Amino acid sequence: MSPRMRTGIRWAIGLILLGVLISTLDLGALGARLGSLNVGIAVPAILGLAAVHLVAAASWRRLTWHLAGVRLGWRTTIRLYYAGQALGTVTPANLGADVYRVMATDDGPGRMRMAGPVVIQRLMSIVALLLLGALGALVVPIDGLGPFVAALLLLAVGVGALTVVATRGAPSLRARLVRGPVLRLVQRLGLDGAAGPVTGTASGNVASAARDGLGLGLVFHGLSLLMGLALVASVEPSAVAQPLEVLGALAIARLSLTVPISPNGIGIQEGALAILFVQLGLPPDVALAAALLNRLALLLTAGIGAIALARGVRRHTAAPARPTLNEAAPGR
Repeated sequence: MSPRMRTGIRWAIGLILLGVLISTLDLGALGARLGSLNVGIAVPAILGLAAVHLVAAASWRRLTWHLAGVRLGWRTTIRLYYAGQALGTVTPANLGADVYRVMATDDGPGRMRMAGPVVIQRLMSIVALLLLGALGALVVPIDGLGPFVAALLLLAVGVGALTVVATRGAPSLRARLVRGPVLRLVQRLGLDGAAGPVTGTASGNVASAARDGLGLGLVFHGLSLLMGLALVASVEPSAVAQPLEVLGALAIARLSLTVPISPNGIGIQEGALAILFVQLGLPPDVALAAALLNRLALLLTAGIGAIALARGVRRHTAAPARPTLNEAAPGR
């Protein structure tokens, strides 16, 4: 099966799930929700969801410095990160953004060295999502979530242990851990052969991976959840009466971002949120209205990235010494 066909199937799955959800709702009620939207709350939240990617960009920049020995300039970091989001929006679990950042920062032998920080950031982001999902399950008043919480915590420990191995393991083992996922991502996007050989993988640092990857990952997803709560409040003011429960539901639904079934969890995230909101006594159309506003924020982010792509973000070759890679640097 070709990469395009797989991508098409994933989009079809997500859109079918979303269509089924919409068919079960009162479209008149959904329209009324959006018609009575509190713009003063919704617009800042949407802008905030687009701007919060600066936190993730900062995490990538710091990991690239600590784990690959390359310091990216701030302007380069932001442009490349948002450009990647334009591709990630239409790929399962935002994987296209990861591949783009690797390919845009090096052309050839150093590519796998630059892939290391991207893979570590992805692993730490998954740990952050799992931990927040577990916390969310603890505050959502639904019986029988104990095994779900335990499973999330076990997964978090497992992914964290994989990160430790990737940052402290033997160079050959670390290279395989980094190389395998990147090559698979490249192949899924139809870019076979684009990744160069593994050379010069920088020795990792668990402390920096935890601080920069996990710490900033928690900040990124935590801020995103708070702005998601603001979107819910903009369509249903009474939701602020149970903020922890709503945040918990948002955290559980956000786990769909880690599952590469549909692009950005479309259909899955909305369905999970609607089910959880019903358990909280909130109308399911509130979940869909808030989710649609969240998708609008994703489109805004992708639009910013598309502008960066249209302007032709140049490739920045990663040197082994610890330079600052910036578009304003001489010879770049």
